[in-house]
Amino acid sequence: MSTSVAVKQSRPMWRQWNHAPLPDPVGPYSVATMSTVDNTGVGIGIAVFFFVCLVIGIGSLIMLIVALVDIVKRPDRQWKLAGQEKTLWLLLVILVNFLAIPSLIYWFNIRKQLKQVETDVANGRYGPGHMTYAGWEPFPAPLPNPTIAPAGWYHDASGEAQLRRPDRPPQPPGGRDSSIS
Repeated sequence: MSTSVAVKQSRPMWRQWNHAPLPDPVGPYSVATMSTVDNTGVGIGIAVFFFVCLVIGIGSLIMLIVALVDIVKRPDRQWKLAGQEKTLWLLLVILVNFLAIPSLIYWFNIRKQLKQVETDVANGRYGPGHMTYAGWEPFPAPLPNPTIAPAGWYHDASGEAQLRRPDRPPQPPGGRDSSIS
C-alpha cells in the first residue's frame, strides 16, 4: 500500500489568509517605470511652488515696511480728522500681516482718506483751529460787530486809528513823536 502524501507548497503566512493575487509590482505609475524626465517635472513643480511662496513672502514684508513707515509719519490730528485710529492700524499691520492683507487695505483705502484730509487742511477747509479728543475745534469766531472793541481797547477819538489802548497816548499824524529827534 502505497500512500502518497501530498506535499503542500510552502506559502508565507500572510498569503495563506489572503487568497487574492498579488498586484503587479511594475505598473504604469510605479517607481520602476518612471523615467528621469518624470522626476524632473515633479522637481520643477516643487521649485515653482517654493519660488511663488518666496515672492509672496518678500512682497508681504516689503508692503509691511512701507505701510508702517507711512502710518508712523502721519500726525495724530490727521488720523482724527479722517475718523481713523493710528494705534489700531499699527497693531493690525504688525500683528495680523497674513499675506499683507491689512497693509494692502491700509494702502488702498485708509491712506486715501488720510491724503484727502491732508489736502483739505492745506486748502483751508477746516479753517483755523486745533484738534481735540472730540474732533476739530475752530478758534473763537471773530466778533460779530466790528464796532465793539475788545476789552482793554477803545475807539480812537482822533480818527487816526480805529482802536487804541487807554494807557498809551495817541500818536501824532506822522506816526512819530515830534519831541524825539
